[in-house]
Amino acid sequence: MSQAAKSGVSENPTWLFVALAAPGGIASWGIAGLLIPFLLRKHGVSVDRIAAVSAVATIPNAWSFLWSPVADLGGKRRTWILFTNGLAAVCFGVAVWEASGSLEVLTVLLVAGNVLSSLGGSTIGAVLTTVPAEVRGRSSGCYQLGNLGAGAIGGGASISLAGALGTGPLSLAVAAAVFLPALAAFRIVERPHPHLPALALFRALARDVRDVLWSWRALAGVVILCSPVGAGALTNLISSLAPDFHAPSSEVAWITGLGGGLLLGIGSLLGGHICDRIDSRTAYGLFGIFAGVVALWMALGSHTPFLYGAGYAGYALFTGFAYAAFTAMVLDILGQGRRAAATGFSVLGSFGNLPVSYMTWLDGVGYKHTGARGLLGVEALANGAGGLLLVLFARFYARRWRTAKLESTAAA
Repeated sequence: MSQAAKSGVSENPTWLFVALAAPGGIASWGIAGLLIPFLLRKHGVSVDRIAAVSAVATIPNAWSFLWSPVADLGGKRRTWILFTNGLAAVCFGVAVWEASGSLEVLTVLLVAGNVLSSLGGSTIGAVLTTVPAEVRGRSSGCYQLGNLGAGAIGGGASISLAGALGTGPLSLAVAAAVFLPALAAFRIVERPHPHLPALALFRALARDVRDVLWSWRALAGVVILCSPVGAGALTNLISSLAPDFHAPSSEVAWITGLGGGLLLGIGSLLGGHICDRIDSRTAYGLFGIFAGVVALWMALGSHTPFLYGAGYAGYALFTGFAYAAFTAMVLDILGQGRRAAATGFSVLGSFGNLPVSYMTWLDGVGYKHTGARGLLGVEALANGAGGLLLVLFARFYARRWRTAKLESTAAA
């Protein structure tokens, strides 16, 4: 272990992860999630066809663990980050151009771009595992700030540019926005693992993944990662609740776009700092409780535009807290110095997609039976009660997790 790691000072400063995570947020959320649907609608494509394109394009986000081992086969992490984001920039830039053309070609470009972007994200996750245990929370918060904040800003800015620029300049601007932040990879300090023959390398990777996934620490962590706490499912449905709260379109546009995204990012930054002071699992449960209290307030209060904006602002802030704690938990499970760090980060991170899916569905069931109050009641119960159980669970295992965390740091 390096002297910097022993002293708790990261050779890769925490702010670096804001820039490294920005391309992924801009690409998957800002461009694929916001700009492309906007352009398709502008070109007269029906909403159902837009939804079909978006659904297929987001498939790589849930299956990135299938190709993340590629980044662990060798080579410098910075090279992988620059390579994947460079190709992703080309895909998304051409996709903007193709938004007025073939939907089939557009879909292929978006899928390819998201595959490349997710591979770059797994590689950044591997770099995250190199930071000392003392700054995992702050590094996780900066990573989520770059992902969420850049996605919100990138989406809002690209839509604004779409009205002022022609297709060609807009395509170039999108490609530049996806690639330029990745140049921060030149700042990465890394110590590559020793070279191994192909067969020995595959064995080492398989052993590394097995050690991660079949430890008691990982199994307990997966239970937490798959829980409904901190899933943030309301972010997918908040725009649909606007009529129930009589919220004007201008407020909806702000709260579901730039404003909400920035609050998620700011919450991540603050939550990361907290996770460096208390156990990340305990913090995750507490943040879920806070989000549940806000959801309960929205469920029981008078449904006004003020409650719509203020309530979701609080929910987004605490959900950002939870996102930082989620990433910090993943880093605690992985520890430092693993050869299969990109694979492990992607596999554990994929568990976080499960609660988002089932909580979005459960929220819809709540709305079907008792309207907005039912939906928000489901959110309040899942986050509040679930968060309380996680806090008790985390406190019960606190000593064992603390010992494992120190051992992973000492072994690095």
